[in-house]
Amino acid sequence: MAYETGVVSSAADLAAVISTFAQNNGWTANGDVLSKGQTFIRLTSPNTSEVRIEGARNGNFVSPDLSVRHSRIYNTSWPATATYHIVAFANPDTVWCTINFNVTTHQHIGFGTIEKYGSWDGGGWFHAQHTPASSDGNVCSVIDGSQQPYYSSSAKECGLFWSPSMRDSWNGSYQQNAASNLHCELRGYVWEPPTGTTAIGVHCPTILSPIHKYNPNVFNGQTVLTPFQLFLQNTDGHYMSIGHVGHLRFVKLTNYNPGDVIELGIDRWKLFPWHIKDPNYPDGKQVAYSNGSFSTGLLGVAVYYDGP
Repeated sequence: MAYETGVVSSAADLAAVISTFAQNNGWTANGDVLSKGQTFIRLTSPNTSEVRIEGARNGNFVSPDLSVRHSRIYNTSWPATATYHIVAFANPDTVWCTINFNVTTHQHIGFGTIEKYGSWDGGGWFHAQHTPASSDGNVCSVIDGSQQPYYSSSAKECGLFWSPSMRDSWNGSYQQNAASNLHCELRGYVWEPPTGTTAIGVHCPTILSPIHKYNPNVFNGQTVLTPFQLFLQNTDGHYMSIGHVGHLRFVKLTNYNPGDVIELGIDRWKLFPWHIKDPNYPDGKQVAYSNGSFSTGLLGVAVYYDGP
């Protein structure tokens, strides 16, 4: 793996850093498109507020091959300086970048190919802090997954494949609530979750539960790192395991601070919250009718690490 850290001062800076780092670690660039194997990612900065990421089957960035939605980091006022931490891996190919600014705020963007179970068309994935319908700090996540906005303006999911519901809970209308997207042709779609559906597209904690919830470990107070195992509901109503995201794990930061590095045997992992570490809502919180507060709580991501 490779690791790099530094400082960026604009959305364009961050897009350039990610592109250069990916190219230095085996990805091929053709304009704004990065590719490795059968995974094609387009990384742009369309304005001063946004880093946008998209995917396309076979590098064909038009419908129906183009991903049905993009993801992005969108800060209306981009921070004057932000520290980035970026890593790249092979087997499976993964690039992941976290930025930190205003001391406590974290945002994430990543892409690669999942470790597939079985033989099927696809495997490329991408993720970023914001869906097309969220920006700034209007994000949340909850320990059980199934997060859904209350209103169309409510906070959207920002966790990696964290079983987001694609509808609001007020009237059930479709919402752009998925920050993660996967090229997967198992159910007749090109990209999961499909656009327009009001169900959960790609399942993770909704199937893993309650394994990931047993944090911290009652024996020694340490965290349990949980792989992002992905599932789809098949046409017969049963759930099929399709693969996992490499080199990243779900973490609950109960006894840890952002940026801490933990050692598990010979492996080292660097820990980050999904947004801002918030012990007031340890399991995260979504907007409810009687309470408009929201948070990512102590939920976050552990990144495989060989830095200093």
